[in-house]
Amino acid sequence: MKKFLSILMITTALGGCSLAPELKVPDAPQAAAFREAEGLAEKGSWKLGEPIAHLPRDGWWRIFKDPVLDDLQKQASENNLNVQMMVARLQQARAAAGITRADFFPDIGGNANYTREKPSARMRGMAPGANVPIEDTYTANIVVGYELDLFGRVLNRHRAAKAEAARAAETLESARLAMQADVAAQYFALRALDREKALLAQSVKLREEGLEILRKRLEIGTITELDLSEATVDLENTRTQYQEVIQQRKEAEHALAILLGKAPAEFSLKPAPLARNVPVVPAGLPSALLERRPDIAAAQHTLAAENARIGVARAAFFPSISLTGSGGLESDVLGDLFSWSNRTWSLGPRISIPIFAAGANNANLARQEAVFEEAVANYRLTVLQAFRDVETSLSRLKTLADQARAQAAAEKAAKRAQQIADTRYESGDTGYLEAITARRNALAAERSVIQIQGRRLTETVALIRALGGGWDMPASVQEKKSDDKPAAR
Repeated sequence: MKKFLSILMITTALGGCSLAPELKVPDAPQAAAFREAEGLAEKGSWKLGEPIAHLPRDGWWRIFKDPVLDDLQKQASENNLNVQMMVARLQQARAAAGITRADFFPDIGGNANYTREKPSARMRGMAPGANVPIEDTYTANIVVGYELDLFGRVLNRHRAAKAEAARAAETLESARLAMQADVAAQYFALRALDREKALLAQSVKLREEGLEILRKRLEIGTITELDLSEATVDLENTRTQYQEVIQQRKEAEHALAILLGKAPAEFSLKPAPLARNVPVVPAGLPSALLERRPDIAAAQHTLAAENARIGVARAAFFPSISLTGSGGLESDVLGDLFSWSNRTWSLGPRISIPIFAAGANNANLARQEAVFEEAVANYRLTVLQAFRDVETSLSRLKTLADQARAQAAAEKAAKRAQQIADTRYESGDTGYLEAITARRNALAAERSVIQIQGRRLTETVALIRALGGGWDMPASVQEKKSDDKPAAR
């Protein structure tokens, strides 16, 4: 027993040695600043919170100051099914980490047995045909088993499981951020369609009234039938556009219902105006993006998990030692089972030594090292894609801002052209086709203004998603805007 305890103390002291290589986050290409951010962000209004990967990212949509959007986000956070699936996966990963943690401790179990046996006379060394009495045996034992973690096999399995749980947590954050962004994007797309629908409804009404006037003029002979036909074509085309927008709105409403975890039949949203102001979102520094994006954090945890599994693969080349022991009571009479004189025990180590595996351990290590290299490449790709997402959103916002200014001027000019064309037609200086063309151009220009505004809002949401979620507003700005709700992280 003393020798065994000495061996146990020595092996326990050696336990916990890890054969996994030191983990270093790979370098990823990045620039000192986002190229497309120049001239777009408004200085002194918003500041990135650094670091933020471990902080909540909710509440960023409050910068749009829309109570309806706030309520939709609340409903989605409670009922979105994709997020619920990610929550379940996180729970699975944490439970798996708990299973590997249990390997650090001994397995202790108990058993109780009763057997009734009629041995053969020959097995008892008696003459054939001798009467051998029936034997009753009662046992009660406690069994203990424990694997000594000499080369970090258990430790690295647990580290890998913990890293997988951390990756699942970041994947959940990615899913939650994507859900929030999709809700906001669908909401602004729907509001843009609301405005288009209202514009087209008004246009249809005006064209119907104008057509009635033209019919009366045709009856008294002041216009030709060609003018009436052109006006009819213009009215029906506008009605067609109106129906198309109605259908698009229905589809956007259905998509929003799914994000809220509801059936399309049980969800509807009343029409409302489209926001006219687009908040300015600064991009910050590319280095800060590495701290904010949950998908980058998830890729880092994948690196940690695969790196730990290299240690597990290396430990397969070395012996494994398990300590097993049992102790209990054994008797042929139930009433005497718990007598101290009936005690029994066994204790001893079990050593498993790999001698020949036909190259399986080498192949497994090579495979795991290749898996780790894949994770390295995936991490770098994830970083590059994150930079691309930000640069693309910044570029689109700049282009949309330029388009908004140009389209506003085009809308103003188109309305003026319509006024001139209507005046010329009323005075008889031109035909009705010119007036119809001017009206079509004015309607198209107004619709383009609405569509660009909707795209600017949805692209702002895309930029926030690309940046990884929320940020902090400086206290000085909060004081200046005390009547506004500050955005949460």
